[in-house]
Amino acid sequence: MKMRPFSASKSSVGSSSLLGYIIIFISLLVHKLDSAHFSVIGPDHPITASVGDEVTLACHLSPSMSAENMEVRWYRAQFSSVVHLYREGKDQYTEQMSEYRQRTEFLKDSLADGKVALRIGNIRLSDSGLYKCFFRSEFSYQEAALELQVSVSGTNPLISIEGYQDGGIRMMCRSGGWFPEPQSLWKDLKGQPLPSLPAKYFRDENGLFQTESVLIVTENSNQNLTCTIRNNILNKKEESSVYIADSFFPKVSHVMVIRLSLNLLVLGFFIPLTIYYIWKQHKEKDSLHSKLKDFEEKLRFQVEKEKEKYLSRFVLRKARRFAVNVTLDRETAHPELWVSEDLKSVKCADITEEQPEDLDIVDSYRCVLGSERFNSGRHYWEVELKNKTMWHLGVCAESENRERYKSIAPEGGYWAIRLWNGEYKALSTPRTTITLEMKPTRVGIFLDYKAGELSFYNLSDDSHIYTFKYSFPGTLQPFFSPGIHGSKEDAPLTIFPVTAYQTADRQVADGC
Repeated sequence: MKMRPFSASKSSVGSSSLLGYIIIFISLLVHKLDSAHFSVIGPDHPITASVGDEVTLACHLSPSMSAENMEVRWYRAQFSSVVHLYREGKDQYTEQMSEYRQRTEFLKDSLADGKVALRIGNIRLSDSGLYKCFFRSEFSYQEAALELQVSVSGTNPLISIEGYQDGGIRMMCRSGGWFPEPQSLWKDLKGQPLPSLPAKYFRDENGLFQTESVLIVTENSNQNLTCTIRNNILNKKEESSVYIADSFFPKVSHVMVIRLSLNLLVLGFFIPLTIYYIWKQHKEKDSLHSKLKDFEEKLRFQVEKEKEKYLSRFVLRKARRFAVNVTLDRETAHPELWVSEDLKSVKCADITEEQPEDLDIVDSYRCVLGSERFNSGRHYWEVELKNKTMWHLGVCAESENRERYKSIAPEGGYWAIRLWNGEYKALSTPRTTITLEMKPTRVGIFLDYKAGELSFYNLSDDSHIYTFKYSFPGTLQPFFSPGIHGSKEDAPLTIFPVTAYQTADRQVADGC
């Protein structure tokens, strides 16, 4: 019998090859799927930043792998709230929120290693909050959350004397422009905390916090004081210090004791007479009690008014130490105004019969600005009104384009008071009606730029008229208006020459 040589059939060889290819394909697919599983790692602590600065938010893939062909999305509360989007190998801006346009930069230097970062410029308060870092590959997607805390450090504290309370001096520490709510603390010379009244906090129109903290200082207590305002997120603080001299206490307290004693004597003399008169006229217990209470309230009100006037004179005496020589800028004057040669007086010239269309629009008035510009420090000047029946006084924001400042209001760049139709108003938002006991013939204006305060005083009786409290946006100029279209009077507004005022105790005033 003849033997055939051994050989494998074609079908068995094909089956073996196909099985090998299947095994290799499954291995590659399993390896690819394993590599598709990843997680996103972000910082384990909040990221802090200041308003106006820039900040970098970073996250990375674990295990390390290339993200060049992945979608990388930064978003806020919702997936569609896109802060920045990278997809198909380039930045995509069509879905980006408008408030982040031209403020973001996607850093791609380490994209091949799975590390990404997003730089956000010109940080705003609204940027504070939670962000999501999202990666998506062909087979999987993951994300990580991170928090951005935005903070603002405010102004240097302003320490002032507010009056007298509980046998001591009531000291007030004010500061503004903080975010979030700062910590307020009084300390002695050794840096030890002093007991004070609970601090008060207010939000301004920009969403920033203003704080006020009160400390009662007695003659035998520590008189070296420091007020500290701290931003705990940025670990930044602002401090101001003051020293209260011993000689200040008896002088102030004696004056107050004399005033209060006189008022008590008057009260003790008139109350029995009032009781007898009311009893004799009405002989009714309810009526007697009511009228006696009214009398006591009026007398108590008079005592408070005297106290306010005393404190107003004290503050005004301090303000006059910052007197400046204000002059008028003829180039800013309305064409129907006449400005004197010495640049100290202004009055209406070519009178028309046109009435103002809107009392709150600056174009309705004849206006002129002062030549001086203030963007820091304290400044005081006085304006003589004589018998004028309409005027505007205050400051306005400097601008090359006056069209920006049409509305006479703080948001329009004006901080002013006015007399019109026999009514005094502070041009705040909303308007504030002012009641004065005596018509002013001269007004003192005190600008404390750093403290954000503009105060007006009636020099006819040295009383306080009104104070604007505002974080001023930039350079300010004095603002004057002697009348409106249709006014028949020609009395001028005159910048009164303020001489060097002397205080009774300059050392104490400087310390305050």
